[in-house]
Amino acid sequence: MSFALVEWIETPRLVLRCPYPGDGEALYQAVAESLSALRLWPDSLPWAQKPQSADRTENYCQSCFGAFVMGLAWPMLMVDKTNGTLVGSVGFHRIDSSVPEFELGYWCRSSYQGRGLMSEAVAALSDTALLHIPKLRLVCRVDVRNAASCRVVEKANYVFKQSVREASQDKSAVVAVRIYERWSLPHTEQAA
Repeated sequence: MSFALVEWIETPRLVLRCPYPGDGEALYQAVAESLSALRLWPDSLPWAQKPQSADRTENYCQSCFGAFVMGLAWPMLMVDKTNGTLVGSVGFHRIDSSVPEFELGYWCRSSYQGRGLMSEAVAALSDTALLHIPKLRLVCRVDVRNAASCRVVEKANYVFKQSVREASQDKSAVVAVRIYERWSLPHTEQAA
C-alpha cells in the first residue's frame, strides 16, 4: 500500500513542511542550539549522540526528501510563521504499510520549548494523517522519564496504552518506555 503524504501543513503559529535540499544549515543551527538537551534521550534520539555538522544535516534533509517522495517516511520541519526560524522536527519515521501503522518522533529547539509548539505540531500532523489514511494506527514511544514528551502526546489526543521494558536501540541497556497510540477509527472498531 502506498500513501500520498501531505507536503505542507499550516497551524496557527507554524508551517510544517517536508525537508528540502538546502535546509541543512538552518537545521544544523537548531540542532546545535539544542544538542545537550537532545542527548539526554539517547534511545529516542540516537542520531543526536553522533557528531553534528552542517554537511550531516544537509545529507539528512536530502535523504528525508527522498524518503518522503517515495512514501517511506513523513518527516516535517517546524517553521515559525512570524520569523521563519526552524524550531524543530516532527514526523513519522517508521511506516508499516501492512497495518497501516506510523511511528511518531519529534524534537523542539531549546529556545522554543515551553510554548506549546510541539503539541501544536504533533496534533496537526497526526490529525492530517488520520484524516487522509483509513484505518491508520499512530504510535509514539516515550522514555518514561521524559514527562514533557508524555504531555506533548497526551495534549495531541494520544492515549496511553502500556509501559514496557525493552532493549535500547544499541542493545546496551534496558529502557522503560510508555507506548501511546491514536486510531483513525474508534479502538472498538479497530478490534472488529
